[in-house]
Amino acid sequence: MSRTSKRVLRGSVVVLVSLMVAPAIAVADTTQAEDLPEPTQAQLAKSVHVWDPTRGVHTWKLEGSVSEVEQVETKDKETTITLSTDILFTPDSSTLPGTAAQRIEKLVKDVPKGAKIKIDGHTDSVKGKVDNQKLSTDRAESVAEAVAKKRSDLKATVKGHADSRPVKREDPQDPSTRAANRRVEIVYQG
Repeated sequence: MSRTSKRVLRGSVVVLVSLMVAPAIAVADTTQAEDLPEPTQAQLAKSVHVWDPTRGVHTWKLEGSVSEVEQVETKDKETTITLSTDILFTPDSSTLPGTAAQRIEKLVKDVPKGAKIKIDGHTDSVKGKVDNQKLSTDRAESVAEAVAKKRSDLKATVKGHADSRPVKREDPQDPSTRAANRRVEIVYQG
């Protein structure tokens, strides 16, 4: 036999022996739970996590957590419907969601036939991707379009005011003060 043949034969024998012995070694190395030593007190203490229910339970209060889409206020025979733009529009957008038209229709159903209405858009003082003047005007126009689709008899004047007419003084530490200033108002006599 040549040297190359002997090497191939020896290599084949080594591979065969390895394949036969490896499963036996793997089976011999498996440890059963009964074979493990008892855990120490330190190991047991380290493995236990105490849950404190007073830190894991949160109580939510409804007051202040639910916002209405609108507020209606009548003063001196003038009615103002204030629409929260945080609920109606996504940030820096003037596109009304499909559900808003139905809500706006219900809000203007009691406006006297042929009435003159003002639709005013307002923003907070925070500068976004869209200029606040443009954003307030575009939002007022979107609401005016929704009103016109349902109440074509109403005569609307549309204007954007940006942050020039805040209803609350803005506090940087209180986001609700800025939210109150982001609105569209529908104003009419009656």
